[in-house]
Amino acid sequence: MGVLTFNLAVLGWTGNAFYFSRFLVQWLLSERERRTVAPKSFWWLSALGALALGTYAFLKPDRPLFVGYVLTFAIYLRNISIAHLGPRAGRIGVGPSIAIAVGLAVLAIYTGAMPRKDVPLPQVWTTVGFVGQAIFSSRFVVQWFFTERSGEAHFPRVFWWLSLVGNTLLLTYACRLQDPIFIAGFALGPVVQVRNLMLSSRERMAAAG
Repeated sequence: MGVLTFNLAVLGWTGNAFYFSRFLVQWLLSERERRTVAPKSFWWLSALGALALGTYAFLKPDRPLFVGYVLTFAIYLRNISIAHLGPRAGRIGVGPSIAIAVGLAVLAIYTGAMPRKDVPLPQVWTTVGFVGQAIFSSRFVVQWFFTERSGEAHFPRVFWWLSLVGNTLLLTYACRLQDPIFIAGFALGPVVQVRNLMLSSRERMAAAG
């Protein structure tokens, strides 16, 4: 294994460590509260994970996953500001976050045109990757909308459904790539997503009386 390959692997596994730990923290706190919660640490770990895995996907290169990481990174930053500033974050406005998201989207589309270094995947698998990433990334767009409306970072129930569907497609895509870093990154997601859906259902039943 060359030095570059080794460093790339370390970067990928480090990103996975951030991504796994964010949901581990969120899961444990949700179990303690008996409802789904969005702790501040979740957004910091998400941003660090997206930065590391986005760089990994860029260097691979893998277009579908790279696009998703750069777009969600901007949303993580916005949630960090809301989590720390609360109502005061509204004074900052969504303008900077939208500007970052648009800028990263342009960067993702422009650099996404780069050719793969290995044998190109059949078009159907590239489509699966983009569709899965679109669904997976849309969960944070939805979450962002609900957060801006309420002024508090939280996870609506639809967030977990979008997570589950998108995660399943991306796990299938990662298995086709035979990339252990991407496979590990998506393998445990469904467990956390299903559990949060169960907690959400319990919370709704309790609220209904």
